[in-house]
Amino acid sequence: MPLVVQYPHHPGSGAPRPLSAAALWAVAAQVRRQAMAGRPGFTLPAEALVAAARRVTVNGRAVAVAWDLEHAVHDEAGAPVLGVCETDPELPDTALVSVNAHVVAGRPDLAASTAAHELGHVLFDVPAALGAPARRYRAVTADPEALLDRTTAASERRANEFMGALLAPPVPLHLRLLVHARAEGLRTVHAPHLGRQGSRVLAAGNPPDAVAGVIAAVAGDFGVSERFIAVRLARYRLLQGGLLP
Repeated sequence: MPLVVQYPHHPGSGAPRPLSAAALWAVAAQVRRQAMAGRPGFTLPAEALVAAARRVTVNGRAVAVAWDLEHAVHDEAGAPVLGVCETDPELPDTALVSVNAHVVAGRPDLAASTAAHELGHVLFDVPAALGAPARRYRAVTADPEALLDRTTAASERRANEFMGALLAPPVPLHLRLLVHARAEGLRTVHAPHLGRQGSRVLAAGNPPDAVAGVIAAVAGDFGVSERFIAVRLARYRLLQGGLLP
């Protein structure tokens, strides 16, 4: 079965209309629901994501995805990059995705985030690029804060935001945060947030070591790094006072 997603787009070109963060989270939820079907827990590893996304249907358009997770990946200058998504006019309706096996070796969290980022390019950039001259979209950073960098190209920010919400979506992340916070006796407060409606957020002023332990536990739940979780907490406003230093 293909992975099926829909989002607001231009019918003629297939290009996305401007998508808010919440709209990108909704697309990520569509993907996660299909990729996690039958999987226990909260971690979405690269292998499971690849298995679910060998064929995708984006707003009714079918795209085959050829994944390569076994080789090194470089840019035009020969510098290593985490991954790349390409289209080739000689391969109609196909996206070519590579994840740098050398760079992500021993880092399942990095493999998953790179695969998710490149899938974001497949879903949002490839439909409009098919049939045009070859296009490349590279993942060049392992830093989860890249999505906060306003100098990054819009397509890269979009792929990063999709990736973050795919691997650590707002409601499950909020629930796991509260489970661990309560187990540690940390203080929570009512404050505006973008997670589970009606639930509290982690209060400012809790012992830093205990907060760090909770973040580490949540990171383990979702199979990502602690810094990745800290960034998502900031994006969803689940930590009173914002991102940890």
